[in-house]
Amino acid sequence: MLHHTKNKGDIAATRAIADLTMKGYLIFTPVVSEHLPFDIIAYKEKKYYRIQAKYAGDNRVINRTIWVDKNGTHQKKYEADDFDFYAVYLPDIDKVVYPSIKFNGCYITTKIPNSATPFYWWEDFTNFTEEAIKRTYKEFGVDLTTRKVNLDSRIHTRIVERPTKEELQKLLWERPTAQIAKEFGVSDKAVEKWCKAYEIEKPPRGYWVKKAYAKLSE
Repeated sequence: MLHHTKNKGDIAATRAIADLTMKGYLIFTPVVSEHLPFDIIAYKEKKYYRIQAKYAGDNRVINRTIWVDKNGTHQKKYEADDFDFYAVYLPDIDKVVYPSIKFNGCYITTKIPNSATPFYWWEDFTNFTEEAIKRTYKEFGVDLTTRKVNLDSRIHTRIVERPTKEELQKLLWERPTAQIAKEFGVSDKAVEKWCKAYEIEKPPRGYWVKKAYAKLSE
């Protein structure tokens, strides 16, 4: 179905409002001005998020705004402080993802590409996301020579919703990396990548051995 540009924007905003409401956010829509650089404001746990809703038929996070008036068509690139996060509606999977404004201009993939080039995967943006690691076809168990998916590999490398920076930081000092990886159904290497993306320092080598020894000595 074809949609007018304004209708697409309305669809994206409506989908985002519904999704964020289900996630426990209170939603505010600006009524004073239609020329603000954001469409809605989401509030939760004493934090406000300014959100720009976009309809991404080609999975691209649009980095500019376009409008038409009596003088013709105009466009302006977004600036870093115009809003906090996008709410990008992906019509091919009927999902909304929330990359920060830093991701403007990038593509968020919903299908495994026929290429070895790393890509951003949509499941890594289902919540407000400041940082994300680019994925590779290997994580999905894909053989590029045959385009077949190794189901056993796909099961063991399934994409999971990783914890927030605060959650991961807390977990790292509560239990070993191997245990965290097991709980999330990922590899130790995946947890290492999370730490790198969040710029989190892990406990020093030997920390858990020393802690176990200290507990036995009590």
